Amino acid sequence: MMGKLYGIPIALASLLAAPQAHAQTLTATEAGDGSNKGQAIATFYYSKSTRGFDADGDSIDIADYEKVELYLLAEYEVAPQLTLIFKPSFRNVSVEGGDDDSGLGYTDIGGRYRFAENTDGWLAVEATARIPGVSRDDNLAQVGSTDAEYDFRLRGFHNLSFGADSGFIDGQASYRLRDGDPPNEFHADVTLGYRPDPDFLLMVQSLNTISDGAGQGIFDEYRYHNMQVSGVLTVSQSVSLQAGLVGTIAGENALRERGFFGGLWVSF
Repeated sequence: MMGKLYGIPIALASLLAAPQAHAQTLTATEAGDGSNKGQAIATFYYSKSTRGFDADGDSIDIADYEKVELYLLAEYEVAPQLTLIFKPSFRNVSVEGGDDDSGLGYTDIGGRYRFAENTDGWLAVEATARIPGVSRDDNLAQVGSTDAEYDFRLRGFHNLSFGADSGFIDGQASYRLRDGDPPNEFHADVTLGYRPDPDFLLMVQSLNTISDGAGQGIFDEYRYHNMQVSGVLTVSQSVSLQAGLVGTIAGENALRERGFFGGLWVSF
């Protein structure tokens, strides 16, 4: 019983420090044949956590946490170097000992500007405002998700060759400003893509978040490191299907999540 009681603050402080949907890494140019200016990716995530990581990084029993998320990422290239980004989300979150929460999650609005590029890759900056869809911070399942956030990101993409096969590496680093009690965050994400066949893409992703110190109230400092493995199958010139697994491999004051996801990619 003490393990469950001890785990409730960890679940609280880590709710919005839980893995976000990052599977939709490619821009329309890399996902398609290079002639597309836009893409829409609908992604379904399911994750559950019955254990977490304490302040020393050890695995402990926590209040059970379960999450279902739906994301729709829409990107469109309005100029050769400028892409607009719009990503609304819907989620259902339940925490043992608290009320369930269903409704609109964060909506990201922003853009990406490529300031350097050649035939093998590019460098870009991204800026997005994240608008919360909920406002009841007295609801256990909504703690940490009721205030606006602002993400500033540096991103690099480079094509790779694996013998006769192709691939890529995508690296991203960002600093996220968070209103309210939660601390700001550092993010570092790396995606390695490999195409053993022109119609199939295998992706391995390392997604890492570290709080910038502690926040206010119940929000202690935390970190978590997630891995995603997925495959993307091209079924037509403009449509692809994605399926994969996600899990938290290490952390401090964080959830240890396990789950799966699937996506529909449409380029235009």
